[in-house]
Amino acid sequence: MINVGIIGLSASDAAWVSRSHALALQKAPLSSAYKLHAVATSTRETAAASAERWGIAPTKAYTASSELASDPDVDLVVVGVKLPLHYQLTLPLLEAGKDVFAEWPLATNLEQVAKLQSAARRGGGRAIVGLQARASPVILKAKEIIDSGTLGKIVATTVVGWDNSLLYLPPRFDYEHDARNRADISTITSGHVLDALCFLLGEFESLSSSINTFFPRISTPHHEDEVHRDAPDSILVQGILQSGAMASFSMVLTPPGTPSSFTWTIAGEKGALKFESNNINIQIIPPKLYVYGLSDRNSPNNRASEWKEVSVPEPLYFGQVGELYEAFANGEKVPGTLTDFDGAALRHRMLEACLRSSQTGTRQSYI
Repeated sequence: MINVGIIGLSASDAAWVSRSHALALQKAPLSSAYKLHAVATSTRETAAASAERWGIAPTKAYTASSELASDPDVDLVVVGVKLPLHYQLTLPLLEAGKDVFAEWPLATNLEQVAKLQSAARRGGGRAIVGLQARASPVILKAKEIIDSGTLGKIVATTVVGWDNSLLYLPPRFDYEHDARNRADISTITSGHVLDALCFLLGEFESLSSSINTFFPRISTPHHEDEVHRDAPDSILVQGILQSGAMASFSMVLTPPGTPSSFTWTIAGEKGALKFESNNINIQIIPPKLYVYGLSDRNSPNNRASEWKEVSVPEPLYFGQVGELYEAFANGEKVPGTLTDFDGAALRHRMLEACLRSSQTGTRQSYI
């Protein structure tokens, strides 16, 4: 049994960590491998309330990451708080040799990421990052199709995403409006989707990027005054993958007048795949998967005349984080399902290359 401690676990079932982590761990099949054992929040009151809600002993309700780090009964610690706090809360866990599951992004800058990498190596515990899109059943199904050779050589891929809600979140998300926190569309959702792209098709050989802030002032139904922001609300990435395929990626936050949508097409010499959704957060809500190509591989002239939906298993639980827990406990059924801190550092370097490209107008590499 793996005893889990969660930093940032709320007593509310509606919170992200509650829905995607705690509820998942208390249901089969994960409940046979994991036990919620400890919690840490910012105050004694909230920690006690969380422990009561989740059936955790009052003596295991903490207010500091260091308390979890020194608890010999805790095997795995989940860091489920907002991004600016990741580094300071994760470091003592790694130094204590704990296994750690950190939400994505890992940290706010490459210096912090490098220090966490080093601490993970020194500590010797297993360290994974919540890039769960690559563990999504729909992404794994697409990988199965691509790896089978059914599509032939992949020649191009295009991602286009629009979202009309993320600019207008309640005040508890105001830190995402500050560019210094790097908790915006150019890192969080784009990081998840770009990671899935590279998981399926390989890394970029080189890329060019444009990152912009079109809406420096917004009005929301949750704020009395206008909200000022300098964080990006759009990102465009174009480049050549190491395989030689062309790639184009666009993610834009919009006002409510533009409908949210997500389309990702992968084109091969013999056929194509397409993901579609009305939500860009494919790491949370899986898109539909469609295939276009040969309906009979033995008959070259018998081509499909329309996109056909591919049957895909449902995720274990909301948010698709359960798939990571399953792989952590039982081993990866598909290599690469879990991302360690070195893999997360690679993705951070990619996103920093995008930022440099946008700032300098030059083509960048990150490998």
